[in-house]
Amino acid sequence: MSTYKCVVWGTALDYEMYFNALKYQELLGYIEVVGVTSNQPIYERLDGYRFISRNHLVDIEFDLLIIASVEKFSEIRQEAASLGIEAEKIMSIKVFALPEFHIDKYKTLKHSDVTIFSNNCWGGITYNRLGLEFLSPFINMFVSATDYLKIMNAPKQYLSHDLILSRYNYEPSLMRDYPVCYLDDAELHFNHYGSLDEAVAKWNSRRIKINWDNLFVMMCTIDPKEAEMFVELPYRNKVCFVPFESSEPSLMSIPYNRIDESRSVPFWAIVNGLALGIYKYYDVLDLLHGNLNHKRVELRHQKVLP
Repeated sequence: MSTYKCVVWGTALDYEMYFNALKYQELLGYIEVVGVTSNQPIYERLDGYRFISRNHLVDIEFDLLIIASVEKFSEIRQEAASLGIEAEKIMSIKVFALPEFHIDKYKTLKHSDVTIFSNNCWGGITYNRLGLEFLSPFINMFVSATDYLKIMNAPKQYLSHDLILSRYNYEPSLMRDYPVCYLDDAELHFNHYGSLDEAVAKWNSRRIKINWDNLFVMMCTIDPKEAEMFVELPYRNKVCFVPFESSEPSLMSIPYNRIDESRSVPFWAIVNGLALGIYKYYDVLDLLHGNLNHKRVELRHQKVLP
């Protein structure tokens, strides 16, 4: 078992919130916090850890830099990079709060540079919850299962095309119009973008980051025929969330809509809720490593009303 020497950057509210999660990893022997740093150089020591000036970080031997500020994560990451700290050493403190978090499993996933393709916001939510860089253009948008399956059958061909504006649709939750674009003959709904320029810029900047050697393909559907088509996709790591029972290894049955309390929730919202942690079902690190299981929960049996 490896013990990673860590420096924590940040001593404000997120440090307080996640402190016990860090201590738990220390008690397990997975990490050793060798110091803390922040823009509050008033401390000599904090919680038993020595305070290190940011300018002296390069003089300290450590394996991981844990950024203890969710809001300023990108800003601190850039500053750390300017000090010569390697990107692979940097991680967000929020991942330590993941249920059954295992740092070796997380580091393996982080260093694998996984690209998540998804037909709704599940991919972006999952990236965000894990504090990982968006290595996929399928972020903050959705595409119908029919068009998504077309794209996934020939992704390099489709992704070689430029986006072309089809129309603007209205997004009631955000109370604004958003661009719908053609990607060849498929339609992409950029419902979290207010302008075509923003959607195209984000799509193009993330398209060039795709790691074609490590794809994880996700989809959700309530249609058994679409699920059957997903099963035929030629990807090693893939999962399709469905609300019905199936023996297919790549289909994960999410039976929440059989519970009275969840029957009014659209299935896609349940799937996104899984990524957010609102609903419980799978271990996200296991899932992205290709281990599809629902070991976290056992749902109560309930008669479904007609």
